[in-house]
Amino acid sequence: MITSEMVSILSVGLPALGALVSAIVSFLGILPGTERRLHRLVSIHNEMPVGEGKAALEEAVNELAVRTARRVVAPSAERKRERKQLDGGKVGFAIFFVLVGGGVAWGIWFLGSLAHALPVLQWTLWVIAILVTLFTTFFVTVGGLTDLYKDEEKDKENKAKREANKARREAAKKARDEARSGARDEPV
Repeated sequence: MITSEMVSILSVGLPALGALVSAIVSFLGILPGTERRLHRLVSIHNEMPVGEGKAALEEAVNELAVRTARRVVAPSAERKRERKQLDGGKVGFAIFFVLVGGGVAWGIWFLGSLAHALPVLQWTLWVIAILVTLFTTFFVTVGGLTDLYKDEEKDKENKAKREANKARREAAKKARDEARSGARDEPV
């Protein structure tokens, strides 16, 4: 006998599981049919009228062909995937923020559960807990932590700025030290 809970779990769980499997397969690049997809795109490109879209499709076909050729030709040991590196500080902050936000939301929810004698207080605390959860989720997914990867160009710019600031501080310190030593050498 199928209960309504089972239906709701299946209705949410199966699409989520399908999406997870699809994402993993796509990430690993083991999805069969890349050659079929390439053949289909080439045939679409050949039938397409000349224009801006044809050039974009040609670029996509070339990129897919190069990736497919690399995967077929290169042995798996030599194959080096270009992967973005995660920024440890951003990931750590995201985990910290989620733990703190979740803990605060859980604490407020728990206080609301204890206040069952006062329904208005209970519901108010539950609404606040939901708002804290939504804020935490929004901040981590959309707000300040959208890019958890290192940005090499930005890192180079920041390093150049730090070195320029360091040189400026050293020059100021040297000028200040020279002024002090000059002031000491003067007769009073």
